[in-house]
Amino acid sequence: MWPKTPIYEIEVDGENVVVFGLLHDAIVPDPTDEVFVVPRGGVYRLDLLSQYAYGVPDLWPVIASVNNLIDAVVGFELGARIRIPTKARLAQEGLLSA
Repeated sequence: MWPKTPIYEIEVDGENVVVFGLLHDAIVPDPTDEVFVVPRGGVYRLDLLSQYAYGVPDLWPVIASVNNLIDAVVGFELGARIRIPTKARLAQEGLLSA
């Protein structure tokens, strides 16, 4: 399911720096995104939504990006509408292997 962890060498303040992990443009909202509505009695965190949508908690930054959120620990209140990109879209973006 996961591609090999990429290693990048980028320039920061005139110095080359090695970065491990995904360097990807922010994911923006798309009409194909699923909309999750927080049910009664539920408070959901980004990592829990990632687990629900993708089977792993590690893709919470994708959900944060598409919803313009920063903190993975912050929960959502009853009735909150949260956009969740589909697995097919993430595969197309190169974030999931097919």
